[in-house]
Amino acid sequence: MTAVEDLASLPIFAALPPDQVERLAKHAEVLDVAAGTELTHEGRYEGPVYAVVSGYVGIQRGGKTVDTVGPGGFLGEIAAIDGGARTATGWAIEDARVVAISPRQFNEILDEAPDLRAAVMGAMEERLARIDAGT
Repeated sequence: MTAVEDLASLPIFAALPPDQVERLAKHAEVLDVAAGTELTHEGRYEGPVYAVVSGYVGIQRGGKTVDTVGPGGFLGEIAAIDGGARTATGWAIEDARVVAISPRQFNEILDEAPDLRAAVMGAMEERLARIDAGT
């Protein structure tokens, strides 16, 4: 599958017009990652937003697993949106397929799609509440 097909298959992006999915995918990269691969590192100023197509990604804060993200989920959006450091470390619990989206493209699409921004912000708030409750 291509980045466009992978992104279009995810519920969070399903309502986007095809041209916006294509623009989002233009600077995205499909990655098949092995179990144990670190995607983000807590405290670092780094990289993309990851949309999980298959497999599961663990989320660690302070060395403790606080959440998991499965197919249809995403991670790295907090740092992309606020421009700050990563709030957690994300690693592939099992072999996974993810789409890495540049923070710039991600934010441009959010600016153009208020419904998507609302969905991303809602999911982000839910994740933070779960993480904060577990720490």
